[in-house]
Amino acid sequence: MAAEFCVQNLGCKVNRVESDTICAELLAAGGRQTTRDRADVIVINTCTVTAEADAKARKEMRRSLDAAKKPWVIATGCATAIRQETYQQLGSRLIVEPDRLKALQKAAELLGLKTSAAPDDHTAIRCGGEFRTRVGIKIQDGCDNACSYCVVPAARGKAQSMHPGDIIRQAEIADSEGIGELVITGVNIGAYSHGELHLAALLRLLLDSTSQLRIRLSSLEPQHLSDDIIEMIAGSQARICAHLHLPLQSGCDRTLREMGRHYNCASFEERLRRAQKAMPHIAVSTDVIVGFPGESEQDFCESLQFCERMGFSRMHVFRYSKRPGTPASMRTDQIAAQVSNARAAKMRELARSLELQDVRSRLKTTESVLVEGDGRGRSESYHQVLLPTDARKGSLVMMRFTDHRDKLLSGEILST
Repeated sequence: MAAEFCVQNLGCKVNRVESDTICAELLAAGGRQTTRDRADVIVINTCTVTAEADAKARKEMRRSLDAAKKPWVIATGCATAIRQETYQQLGSRLIVEPDRLKALQKAAELLGLKTSAAPDDHTAIRCGGEFRTRVGIKIQDGCDNACSYCVVPAARGKAQSMHPGDIIRQAEIADSEGIGELVITGVNIGAYSHGELHLAALLRLLLDSTSQLRIRLSSLEPQHLSDDIIEMIAGSQARICAHLHLPLQSGCDRTLREMGRHYNCASFEERLRRAQKAMPHIAVSTDVIVGFPGESEQDFCESLQFCERMGFSRMHVFRYSKRPGTPASMRTDQIAAQVSNARAAKMRELARSLELQDVRSRLKTTESVLVEGDGRGRSESYHQVLLPTDARKGSLVMMRFTDHRDKLLSGEILST
C-alpha cells in the first residue's frame, strides 16, 4: 500500500503553485494522494496576508491534528515564517517548517519516500488527476516594495527571480501534456529580472517555446505595466490573455502615499487607458483595501468613485487587517471595525455591479474558453462560462457569448 498524504493549500496563486509542486513530487516518488482523514502525513501551506488568514491556518492545523489516523502534520509557508514558535505549541505531531522545499523533504522522509527535488528544478507533472486545468509557474518570489500594511516581505524575503531555463522547461512540459492555460505567478512578477531578461522578453520566450496553451498573467503591479508588456499581449494573437489584474489598493492619492504604493491615481489610470486603447476588449480586475488607518469618509468616497470610473471587470475587496510589525499596524488612527465593514459592503456592492456590467459587455463577442469540467469554463476575460457537459476538460474552445445568468456567461461553441 502506497504511503498516503494530503496537501492543504491556503492563500494565493503562488501558494497554489508551491502546493501543487509538493503534491506532484510526492506522487512522482510513489506516494498516494488522499483525504485528510486517510492521510499518514498532511502538509499545510499557509498564508498570513490578513489576520483571518492566520486564524484559518491555525484552524486547519488543529483539524488536521484531530484527523482519524492521527497523522503527522507539516505546516509550511508564510504564516509559519512569521509565527513559527506559536504554531509549534499546537501539538507534538505538528512540524513547523517555513521552508517549502524542506517541508517537502520532511514529508517524503515521514512517508518513506525519496524525492530528488531541488529548489529550482520542479519538473514533476502538475496536471491531470486531481490537479487543476490551469497550470501555474512561479517565475519570481519575494518583494522589495515594503508597502506599509504588508507583511509578505517579512515572510518571503527580498525579490528573487527564477532561472529562465527552468521556467521554459516547465512551460514545455505543460504544453506537451496538452495543458490549456499557463498562469505566470509570483509575489511581484513585474519585478522579474534575470540578467538583461525582463518580463516582456520572458513572455516572448514562452510564446516561442510553446504552441498550444494560452498564457495568463496572475497579478501585475500597476507601475510595471510597461508599453512593452502591453504590446506583447496585444500582438500575441490571443496567446496571452487580454486580462490584467492590477492591484489598485486605493483610489485615493493620500491613502496611496500612506500605504507606500509606487504610483498615484493619475498614473494608474494612464496605464489602464493605454492597455484599453491597444486592446478595447481587455478585462482589468483589481484588489482594493478599505479602512486603512486614517482613511476619512472623503478618502473612501474618492476611492469608490475612482473604482467606478475605471470600470473594473472584477474587484477583490479587503478590509484593512493589522499585521504585527508593519508601519501601518503601529498607527494610532485605526478605523473602527463597524466603519470598515460598512465601507467594504459599499465597495462590494459596486464590485458586483461592475462585474455584471462587464459580463453584459461580452455578449455578441467571441473569446477562447478553458473547459474546467462540470459544465463550467473560464473565459479569456476571466469570467465563468456555462458549457455543454461533454466538453473535454482542459481543452480550449472558441465561444460566442449570447446570454448570461447573473455573472455566468453562456453561448455557442464555434470551434474546438
